Amino acid sequence: MRVDGPLPLPDNLQPQKVGSTRSGSTQNSSTAVQSNQDQAQLSVDNETIQQLKAQLAQVPEVRQERVEALRQVVGNGNYQVSDQQLADAIHSNLLAGDSSTPQ
Repeated sequence: MRVDGPLPLPDNLQPQKVGSTRSGSTQNSSTAVQSNQDQAQLSVDNETIQQLKAQLAQVPEVRQERVEALRQVVGNGNYQVSDQQLADAIHSNLLAGDSSTPQ
């Protein structure tokens, strides 16, 4: 097996080098620190986030009407799952690392 060294990043993704030398002009140390800090800005404001949280709190954890409908179908013996649906469910559980599946 061949392992190559790290690939170089494209020019637009190269980290910026910060020099410690000064070119004749004096720099304010707070300006230098400020320019080297990462910044992030959310695309939504706090009010929108709070509204979404309130809406999410209104959604029940268990959708009882779906549970009851499924119970009826299973109870009547009418619940049918295709081989593909079963395989997809097993695959999803394995990818998610669900430890409740039998080994």
